[in-house]
Amino acid sequence: MSQGIAATAVRWIFSRGQKGSKVALRAEFTPGKVYLHVTAPVKTIPCVAPNAMKLETYLRMAEIPYEPMYGWGVGPKGKIPWIEYNGEAMGDSGLIIEFLNREKGVDLNQSLSDADKAVSRAFTKMVEENTYWGLARNRWIDHFDKLQQLYEIPWSVMFFLKYFGLGKAKQAMWNQGIGRHSTEEVEGIMDTDLKAISCFLGTKPYLMGDDPTEVDAAVFGQLSEMCYCIPDSYLYRIVNVDYPNLQAYCNRIKDRYWPDWDQLTGNNA
Repeated sequence: MSQGIAATAVRWIFSRGQKGSKVALRAEFTPGKVYLHVTAPVKTIPCVAPNAMKLETYLRMAEIPYEPMYGWGVGPKGKIPWIEYNGEAMGDSGLIIEFLNREKGVDLNQSLSDADKAVSRAFTKMVEENTYWGLARNRWIDHFDKLQQLYEIPWSVMFFLKYFGLGKAKQAMWNQGIGRHSTEEVEGIMDTDLKAISCFLGTKPYLMGDDPTEVDAAVFGQLSEMCYCIPDSYLYRIVNVDYPNLQAYCNRIKDRYWPDWDQLTGNNA
């Protein structure tokens, strides 16, 4: 992993919608096939990007065939994940899901009432526009020293990230707002978010009932990064100890839709 890739890592985590440069597309493609651009699996999780975990989980839920394209190159919106489809690039996990729903005739929410869909939308936006930033701060500020182990990158790149990337990360968090709070305040915000999910989930197998829907892909995308990464973080404790139904929820989705999890992460020995 080069310093250029390290810079890309910072950019895709903190660009949050900034339009990227034109991407290079594959010369040959199979019509109707989804080529999913994500980072390669690491030993704790198949992808360290929450929205990439969301999108890939959705593809598995919807039974849409895809081919993962591992790398750190960002898509047309300057972020990961992104897809190539019929010779065109598309970014933003939410917009990609909307497109594939239309293109493939998929509707994971067909059993939901309009009120249920509204609740699903609210939870999706909460975890992606608020909870996400607490997770990012936990990784990049509170546990920066763990990034080398989590991302499985050489120490030379960690040096680059510390002296060139960390400042950008802090500035992005300040601009968003999460960086203006104390550690105690952020932990309180995150606990409130996760408690809301836990209370709403209750004893149900999935957030909206007996069957998984799109919101489960979004929530799992965020929770999986807390449930399986950085064991000594307070987020790991909240998900795995304080609200055990969230741990059971993550394991349920993992077991159902990621039977190759251990194979991908190299933990099947």
